Amino acid sequence: MDIETINKIGKIAFSLQAVADLAGDTVTAVYGVVGLVDKKKITKPIVEFLKQGDYADGVSVKKNKTGYDVSLYLVLSKDVKIAEVVCEVQKQVSYILGKSFGIPFKVVNVYVQAVR
Repeated sequence: MDIETINKIGKIAFSLQAVADLAGDTVTAVYGVVGLVDKKKITKPIVEFLKQGDYADGVSVKKNKTGYDVSLYLVLSKDVKIAEVVCEVQKQVSYILGKSFGIPFKVVNVYVQAVR
């Protein structure tokens, strides 16, 4: 599934991989975030961090009525206030994705999988 938007010149399609890569790069730059983890392997006791290019496994994008929802699966540092880091992740991802793709990413869900 691609994300499509139409303007007066024509249609633009973005792959979910592009959205995931940009969201992953944005998230890993936020202070207190150790890394992204695979949303399918969250029950495993050993956490394996995703490398750049594999961010699609730790990012989920779904369409809703007013835009798109993004879900991120993160590991945070143990020396930070979790609520503040999560809030900063939500603000940064919403801003960067909205600015880059020109479509609203109103809901950014953050799932903290572990603290290290």
